[in-house]
Amino acid sequence: MELVTPGIGLIFWMTLSFGLVLLILRKFAWKPILSTIRERELYIAGSIRNSKRIQRELAELDATKEKLLLQAKDKAAEVVQQAKKEGDEIIIKAQQQAREEASKIIDNAKNSINAERKAAEREIRQQIVDLTVDVARKLLREEFTDNKKNNDYVEKLLGDIQLN
Repeated sequence: MELVTPGIGLIFWMTLSFGLVLLILRKFAWKPILSTIRERELYIAGSIRNSKRIQRELAELDATKEKLLLQAKDKAAEVVQQAKKEGDEIIIKAQQQAREEASKIIDNAKNSINAERKAAEREIRQQIVDLTVDVARKLLREEFTDNKKNNDYVEKLLGDIQLN
């Protein structure tokens, strides 16, 4: 049973060697290990803070993006509405100009028709005057002694006038 129960010397030397290893580790290994662990802990904490900050910034950017998108949509709708309004105004102006031009053309046509009608009336009057003068000249040239002959001649002249 000697193997199961350790001796006092063994316990002493084991404790002494364990303490010595602890002192050596404490002097040379614990400080660098703990400082490395602290640096790693600080790095992780900083990374977590940065990730939270980046998440907040992303959320703000998303909100800004949505706001800008809505503004762009509003601006686009406004531009479309303005373009439609300007197009309607152009159409109205074109229609108004067409009406004015049509009115001018109609007025010119009426004036031309009136001028031609007046010219035709003058020509007809002139022809009537010429015919009347011709009839009067012919009546005066001939000698009218017989009434029957006078009536026949007047009827003949009237027939000639009606035929023209």
